[in-house]
Order: sequence, then structure tokens, then C-alpha cells
Amino acid sequence: MTNNFVSGNYEDKYNTNNKLYQLLMGKFLKDLEGSLDYINENNEKIEICEVGCGDGEILKVLKNKFLDSDLFACDLSAEEIEKAQEKCTDFEVEFSVQNAEDLNKYSNEQFDLVVCVEVLEHLSDPNYGLRELKRISAKYLLVSVPNEPIWRILNMLRGKYLKNYGNTPGHLNHWSLANFKKFLSLNTEYEIVRSKNPFPWQMTLLKRV
Repeated sequence: MTNNFVSGNYEDKYNTNNKLYQLLMGKFLKDLEGSLDYINENNEKIEICEVGCGDGEILKVLKNKFLDSDLFACDLSAEEIEKAQEKCTDFEVEFSVQNAEDLNKYSNEQFDLVVCVEVLEHLSDPNYGLRELKRISAKYLLVSVPNEPIWRILNMLRGKYLKNYGNTPGHLNHWSLANFKKFLSLNTEYEIVRSKNPFPWQMTLLKRV
């Protein structure tokens, strides 16, 4: 199965010096933490997997919210895994190199929470990727993607990727708010329990029914 994913963040949005981007990322992380608080209201020990962990920034957030939980993480890029390992030396994470469309090292319903941030837009077969994410989750699935066409319009306004009409390299799939909700609701295994739109992204928490 081919995958045209561009490994890593095309731009380092988590550690940028751009004040506007810092403001946007602050809102993104606040909404992410709000969804995690929804899950973690009883402070139970759970098993968590981040699919497409990149260089490990979200893993640090997960650890802060779920101190005693078991963390797993995978990414298509071995280089990104190495970066994540360097960032996460203060806590234990079981890393593996895997394609989000073929999570064969994980079993059915292995994790209480599966997190997949800014990955689905890169997949050559996002429907199969979503099925894999749902397969390995026993309870919760938290996903986020760019809010289109706002994402591309903003890129063009700042003079980026003009030949590709503002499309960030590696983005193969584009969802509006309505289309992403429809995409996530392709089957009845999960229901949407929380939706946030931290501009210019969209973030959805699903729960197995």
C-alpha cells in the first residue's frame, strides 16, 4: 500500500517564533487538553497510543494529563521516532515504526484512547486509516485535521505554496467541517462526543458505543 506522506511537520508549528502561530497553537493545545480532561475525569490508569507521533510534542501533553498511564506511539518515519525518543526521555513510551494505514503491531481494541493529530490528511487511503484507528481503540478516538478550505486560503494569504493553490506539501485529503463529520460517521461503531474548531484546524473526540 503506497503512502505519499511527507514525514514530520512540514513547518515546526510547536516551536515557532511567529507570535500569531504561537497564539493559534495555544488555542489548539487548549482544545486538545479539554478533550483529554473529558476522558480523564476519574484519573484512571489507561493505555494510550498516538498514531503519527512525529517528534513527540503531543506525547508530552498526554503524559502530563495521564501521569500513570501506559503510552505507546508510532510513526511512519524512523527519523521522527528518534526525535520523539530524545524529547521523551523523562518518561516511558513504547515506540514503533508503523504506517497509519497498517497498524499490524497493535491488536484489536488494545488501547483505551487512540490519538491521531494531523495525520489523516496525509494518507493515500484515509478510509482504511480511520478503520485501523477504530480497530485498535477500545473506547476513545481523538483526531484532528486542517479545516478546509480555510487552511489553503491562509497559506495563500501568506504567500505559501501558491502553485498548488495553498496546499501544504503532503496533504492529500481536504475536509470541510461538514465533510469531516460525515467522514467520521461512516459507521455506527463510534459516536461524536466533542467537537472543537481551533482555527484553522478541526478536532473531534469519538467514543465507541
